Amino acid sequence: MHWIGRDDTFGIRPFGPGDLDQYRQWLQPDQDWHRWDGPYFPKLSATEVDGVCDRLATSLADGSYASRAPLERAVIATIAEPDVMLGTVSWHWESEVSDWRRMGITVYDPQQRGRGVGTAALALWTDYLFRATDVVRLDYSTWSGNERMLAVGRRLGFREEARFRDARVVRGERYDSVVMGILRSEWPTS
Repeated sequence: MHWIGRDDTFGIRPFGPGDLDQYRQWLQPDQDWHRWDGPYFPKLSATEVDGVCDRLATSLADGSYASRAPLERAVIATIAEPDVMLGTVSWHWESEVSDWRRMGITVYDPQQRGRGVGTAALALWTDYLFRATDVVRLDYSTWSGNERMLAVGRRLGFREEARFRDARVVRGERYDSVVMGILRSEWPTS
């Protein structure tokens, strides 16, 4: 197994063709993770999920997925069962001009939440992005109702850098939008 980051229990690895069915299943709108990860964004329809998976399949087949450095999206798995997708990590440009990348992490399997998967995955992904790029800072955005994700960041040394009060509506209630960030100089392996 080719890991881009791993510890004794969890790892981050590139997507492969064998992941497409699992990924398609996890992206379906009825999955529980949607309640916690960006629940204020619209869920993809089955047709949109098919489109996402078809584009990923094409990029895997033509080599464009693997040619991107750093990878923009990867799979979270256990070392013991590397073919079982627990979730994904990703990044996107907040500002390409200033090399400002915003990370994302989703633990799909509800049985895995609260077991250290998110902490391990965010640590491995942060380390990978600092090693694979010259980026000065990394951050992620969440909402104040996702207390576990805020705690993960704090455990890893991320600081709350922004709080937009009452910016998100989740299940009829207002929550703050929160950005957690860390500088390369603050990351232990930099």
